[in-house]
Amino acid sequence: MIESGSFSNKLWMQKGADILQVKKGGEQPIDVAYTILALDSFYRSFKEEAYRYKMRQSFNWFLGNNHLQQIIYNPCTGGCYDGLEENYVNLNQGAESTVSYLMARLTIEKYSTVEAGRLKSENVKEYSVNN
Repeated sequence: MIESGSFSNKLWMQKGADILQVKKGGEQPIDVAYTILALDSFYRSFKEEAYRYKMRQSFNWFLGNNHLQQIIYNPCTGGCYDGLEENYVNLNQGAESTVSYLMARLTIEKYSTVEAGRLKSENVKEYSVNN
């Protein structure tokens, strides 16, 4: 499972080194978006539900499931903050961060639309069978 802080770009793991403790801070929307895009590719290739679950968990980083428990997406501007440091949110809203959020959201919503369509078609079938 993806946990808060696992998107940090601080202290990259080096081959042959001991596992490092996760450092807080240095978390950027582009890293989360690329994780979601990779998980989407895995799901489409292998059809394992665990990848969809991990996509949703990763997307929740934007919505406050991060080490600061702060929303990263700004619904007032439609933008996305530039990231998280150890103790604060970087309040800049650059194009890269906003595009990263939108790529992640479009990827996630594609599955929500499919599920909603499937539920709608199942309800129509039930209604027509009962009447």
